[in-house]
Amino acid sequence: MQDLFYLMLAPWLFFVVLAIAACWLLKLAKKRKGIAFAFGVFVQMFSPDPMVEQTIKMVQVDKRVVKQKATQTKGKKIEY
Repeated sequence: MQDLFYLMLAPWLFFVVLAIAACWLLKLAKKRKGIAFAFGVFVQMFSPDPMVEQTIKMVQVDKRVVKQKATQTKGKKIEY
């Protein structure tokens, strides 16, 4: 019976711990501390991206557009 109680309580405790960690990270991020940025980078690095192929294609298209604009404006004189 004791084990069942802990099993039922575990998801709620996990949620509370995550909420406390999120509040702590928000406070650090507002103060512009590096640990919040580092945590965000690590989470982004290790979490799977379900749309990896689409993201890669978007980046490739953006690079092509930037290169085309650069070659077009290279020959033109820009006046302000």
